[in-house]
Amino acid sequence: MIKVYFYIAFAACAFIACDTATSSTAQSEHPTEQLDSTLMRINAKIEAEPNNYAHYLERATYYGTLQNYVDAMKDIERAIIADSAHSEIYLLKGDMHFKMLNEKEAYKEYEHCLAFDANNTDCLLKKAAIDILLKNYSLAINHINAALKINETLPYAYYLKGRMYKETGDTTLACSSYQTAIEVDPTYYDAYIEAGLLFHRQKHNLAKEYYNSAIELRPRTVEPWYNLAMFYQETGFKYKQNYQLAFAAYDTIASIDPSFATAYFNKGFIHLEFLQQYDSAVVEFSKAIEKLPNYYQAYYNRGLCYESMNKIKDAENDYRQALRIQPTYTEAAKSLSRVLGE
Repeated sequence: MIKVYFYIAFAACAFIACDTATSSTAQSEHPTEQLDSTLMRINAKIEAEPNNYAHYLERATYYGTLQNYVDAMKDIERAIIADSAHSEIYLLKGDMHFKMLNEKEAYKEYEHCLAFDANNTDCLLKKAAIDILLKNYSLAINHINAALKINETLPYAYYLKGRMYKETGDTTLACSSYQTAIEVDPTYYDAYIEAGLLFHRQKHNLAKEYYNSAIELRPRTVEPWYNLAMFYQETGFKYKQNYQLAFAAYDTIASIDPSFATAYFNKGFIHLEFLQQYDSAVVEFSKAIEKLPNYYQAYYNRGLCYESMNKIKDAENDYRQALRIQPTYTEAAKSLSRVLGE
């Protein structure tokens, strides 16, 4: 009997921007009805000093937080017209391009930034981040080392080294780099997550220590709780009590985000796969389906529970439902044939 294990994988926000563009168009310029106190304050500055580039950058930055990249870019161009000889203009322009997923344009702007200020560590590291994305590792390490030569206490530089070493398969140097980032900045959430993931792959107990540190920093964020739950789930074969700890972590996730169907699914999977507690598994898979009605993996796994309980008609119904949602689901088709005696 084949059981399918499905879960949502998390990754820490990588490199330059944690938010991505949902829309880079269809944003009207400064609509009156959308003006808030922040925009009114910045607009007043611009009205008082229309030739001050910094005010346009401030408004562009604010638009960026609203994912209004059209108006942000217009304000950046206004800043360039007002006074083009400032590296921070091109740094911000690069950031906006990156958020709009225009990596090549972002890279050009970071180069432009460095033409005005060769010691701008933000631009050096953001170039390095894009080089890592493009697998230009030799260029990336040169940019990172150049930034650290200017300032050796840059946690982001060590974090980027960790990402690069991770991608190239050197987990020892990757872990060392993340640890250095944490030493430089003990509040570096992403470094705790990445270090935890490295130890997680090795089923090493240090993983849970890093995840718990991330939880201390962001106790109402699902990601570290989910990673911790997965660690307990995947190490339950060594320590049976870890299954109960996984249940507790998934329950915490459900309290943070009641719509997070995978928390219920994974609880059901533990009951089914590892504990053979089919009644309990059915309850959890049913909760997952309630939260996500098209969760065909939950229907399939609930069908396995019913089949194991010799509730063949219920199993048949769930396998059929899984196939209605996902007609190419091979395992559900095989299981349906099995219960039908075909």
